[in-house]
Amino acid sequence: MSNDIAFLAEFADGTPQRSALELAAGAAQLAAQSGGAAVALAYGAGAAGGAANVGAQRAVVLGDEDRPAVTYAAAAAEAARDALVLLAPATPNGRDIAAVVMGRLNVPAFGPVSEVDLDGQTLTAKQATLQGSVITASQPVDGAATPSVVLVLANTFTPAEGNADTADVSQAPAVADDPLGTAKVVESHAEEQAAVNLEEATVIVAGGRGVGGAEGFETLQELASALGGAVGASRAAADAGWVPYQLQIGQTGKVVKPSLYLGVGISGAIQHRVGMQTAEHVVAINKDPDAPIGEFADLFVVADLFSVVPKLTEEIKRRKGV
Repeated sequence: MSNDIAFLAEFADGTPQRSALELAAGAAQLAAQSGGAAVALAYGAGAAGGAANVGAQRAVVLGDEDRPAVTYAAAAAEAARDALVLLAPATPNGRDIAAVVMGRLNVPAFGPVSEVDLDGQTLTAKQATLQGSVITASQPVDGAATPSVVLVLANTFTPAEGNADTADVSQAPAVADDPLGTAKVVESHAEEQAAVNLEEATVIVAGGRGVGGAEGFETLQELASALGGAVGASRAAADAGWVPYQLQIGQTGKVVKPSLYLGVGISGAIQHRVGMQTAEHVVAINKDPDAPIGEFADLFVVADLFSVVPKLTEEIKRRKGV
């Protein structure tokens, strides 16, 4: 076993996804604590050409074709076998690969976490449990096999700016025993761009039952656009058919960690809170003064959202000179 920190680095069209850049920063931090190196496990279209500059000391190219992420999982397991920790993004692709690595190597897994730390070789991972009412700190049991696989929430780490590090790049050897290696995409549907960026958005304007309908979400979209953010929703709004389920945030939806979360017409029940409680700042707009979201919001505006949101959008545009 080494002290290296490996991380999954997904590429598309030769460009690293934001999750790869975030995990590169996290791996560098942990590697400084462990005394090892940050090692990128690069995969996806164009990964071979960009792996050297993702922000790691070393890079292993699992493959550079546009195919299902799970087909790279066996190679990821072999490449991470001697690492101390493997960081994986808490995204569908990251979860798929992490699950296979965990199974093939019989190693512990944690997450999705909002904080991870090392004391020597002792890992501590912090995550929300019991529907978000408790933050737990977990560690591998003594004698547990490595690497510890850690699913990391978006925006847990901040990508380094102007990183000029050039990694030593190697190609992962072929894995013969790989039943998932022949998986293929038989059909695909493009998500709306707002949905695609939701987990990586630094600003989210989320609407709930109080928005009243699909037309109300058009008002929220205007505000989100003015703020340079994305639109999200509660399960009630998604169930009503006002927005696609890809925008749902909460226990049965996506888990997000923006710098600013605006909950508009959302009651803030625990099922929704578990999906956004790690937001840095929470602002709520609701005409019900007893709405649960008021208990944990940094700013709670008790008012009719249709009076407040358009004026807020107009003021933001004015200040931006739009």
